[in-house]
Amino acid sequence: MGAFLILNPTAGQRKSSGTREKVDRALRECALECEIAATEKAGDGVELARQAVLGGYDLVIAAGGDGTVNEVATGLIGTGVTLGILPLGTVNVLARQLRIPMNTRQAARTIAEGKVRHIDVGCANSRYFTLMAGFGFDAEVVATVLQPLKDVIGASAYVIKTLEMLTRCQATEVTLEMPQETYTGKAYLVVVANSPTYAHKMRLAPYASTDDGLLDVIVFEQAATKRIGFLRQILEIFIRRHVYHRAVRCFKTPRVTVRSSPDIMVQLDGDPTGMTPTEVSIIPHALPIIVP
Repeated sequence: MGAFLILNPTAGQRKSSGTREKVDRALRECALECEIAATEKAGDGVELARQAVLGGYDLVIAAGGDGTVNEVATGLIGTGVTLGILPLGTVNVLARQLRIPMNTRQAARTIAEGKVRHIDVGCANSRYFTLMAGFGFDAEVVATVLQPLKDVIGASAYVIKTLEMLTRCQATEVTLEMPQETYTGKAYLVVVANSPTYAHKMRLAPYASTDDGLLDVIVFEQAATKRIGFLRQILEIFIRRHVYHRAVRCFKTPRVTVRSSPDIMVQLDGDPTGMTPTEVSIIPHALPIIVP
C-alpha cells in the first residue's frame, strides 16, 4: 500500500529525537510504503496534505496530535482521499474516540488492515473541525496555556490553567440561532460538538455521534451561584451528570450561528481560531478515515 505520511516531529509530551525512527520501524513491520514529510510550523499539515492529493496518493497518514490531524483532515476534505492516524500527541482525542490504538505499531497495523469509515466534519466560518468548536471559557484556556508547560506536564497544563481562570471568568450574553429555535442567555461556555469526547475521559456531549449528520450544542449557563455553579458543572462532566444540571442546556442541530455581547474567543479542536460571531455547520460523511 503506497501512502503519504505527514509527521509532526514535535508532537506530544516528552518529545523524542527518535520519533521518526519509531514511525519508520512501525511502517516497515506492516509493509506500508510511505513517502514521509515533516511539518515545521502551523499550517504545514494542510499544505502537505493538499500536495499529497495533487500527487495522486489515495491514503494520507497524519502522525501527530489532534492539531496535526485537524490540519491534515482540512487538506483532504472534499477530495475523497482517505485519512490514517498514527497518534503521537498529548491527548489524541479523535484517535481515542475512533478506538485507534495509542501504540504506534498497533496503530500502523490498523492502517494496514483496518476498514474505512466516513465521519462528519464541522465547519466554522470556513474552517474545519473533527471534534468540537468551543466558545468562551475553554477557548481562553487553550489560548493562554504556555507551550513549554504543556511540553513538560502534558494535558495537566490545561487543568492548571482551567483552575486559574475559574477564579476570574465572567459569563457572557450569547445568542444561538438554529433552524428550529433561537436561544439567548448568559453562559460561561458553549461547545458545538461533532464527537462525544471532548478530552481524554471527558464525554462532554454524550449523545453526539461523528456520523449522524448533526451537531450537539452544550450551553453552560450562568447558575445562581455563578463561578461556583460553573465549577460544579465542570466537575459533573467527569461523572457524566452535567447534562442533568438545571443550568446546562443541550440542543441537536445541523447548523448554528453563535453570537455574543461582547465577542468571545473561539477554538476549533483545541486551537484558538478567532472571535464570535461564528457560523457553524456539519458536513455529513465528509472524511473517509481508517479505523479498526
